[in-house]
Amino acid sequence: MRRLLQRIGVQLMFILAASILTATAQQQTRTPVRETRMKVIFDCDLGDDIDDAYALALLCASPDLEVLGVTTCYGRTDDRARLACQLLYDWGLDSIPVVMGRDTRQMNERANWYADQFHYAKNFTHKKPIQQPAVDFIREQLRKYPGQVTVISVGPVQNMADLIKRDPEALKLAKRVVAMFGSFHIGYNGSPTPDKEWNVFVDVPAAKQFVNCGVPITYAGLDVTTFVKADAAFRQKLLMRQSPLTSALCGLQPLWNYDRDPVLYDAVAVGMVLWPDLFKTQPGHVTVDDAGYTRLVANQTPNAEISTYIDTPKFLERLMRVYMTQNLRR
Repeated sequence: MRRLLQRIGVQLMFILAASILTATAQQQTRTPVRETRMKVIFDCDLGDDIDDAYALALLCASPDLEVLGVTTCYGRTDDRARLACQLLYDWGLDSIPVVMGRDTRQMNERANWYADQFHYAKNFTHKKPIQQPAVDFIREQLRKYPGQVTVISVGPVQNMADLIKRDPEALKLAKRVVAMFGSFHIGYNGSPTPDKEWNVFVDVPAAKQFVNCGVPITYAGLDVTTFVKADAAFRQKLLMRQSPLTSALCGLQPLWNYDRDPVLYDAVAVGMVLWPDLFKTQPGHVTVDDAGYTRLVANQTPNAEISTYIDTPKFLERLMRVYMTQNLRR
């Protein structure tokens, strides 16, 4: 009996030791993953179309990404920042800085429009934007982490243009610049005729500076983004998930448009960073004309990669998986 108890005791010790070693090995395996997360800055016009919110949710829920900051651009940048603060606070991500870009509501009547989605955070005060201009924040992060930061631009490019004026070399320090920008072969709703894409034509001078900045930019234009929609079945799955992140997307939907299927333009730009295997691109030389069209110039040295194909079903499948498996909360 004594020998039996001794054997059991020895076996338990071996099991305990093995468990400790396994846990230690798993921890050592996980640690490098956290350390090598891709650093990103997200520059957006959150609040107008709802796709910015879907893109922000994808960024925040992706374990492979480290969001250094969210910067707001175009028009009422303060209201956009307040909405970003509300979402990040609700998702337990208070540590992510939100930074306002230059207020451009004086540009035109549309830029001064108070978007219905702003009501979602109208009286929110628990988290506030940091007191630093977006252009200085972006510059500071690029110089702090040279060659490590991916800049994702999904709105009009005033912040990018301001950065180029402020420090022409700063954007060249980015690891990569990905922009939801342009219409090259396909227009809105899959039209075979290119359109004046919103992020370009609302500020043509800024767009011209952006494409000519000397940085090879990857463009997620209408050629791929216009095909990706969150239909009713997709949104019903989000509603059933009942998490702070998915509930926020569902709550913003009726403020934006109760019945319309969102086209997830901006989420596609984030997807190009996360899942490059779902896309095809081609090199090209991009210019912007005075009317706000993006043009591909033949026989010129490429200055960009143009997205030409997306595996839409797989993209939506992966997107839904991220939304369903995250557990962000306060």
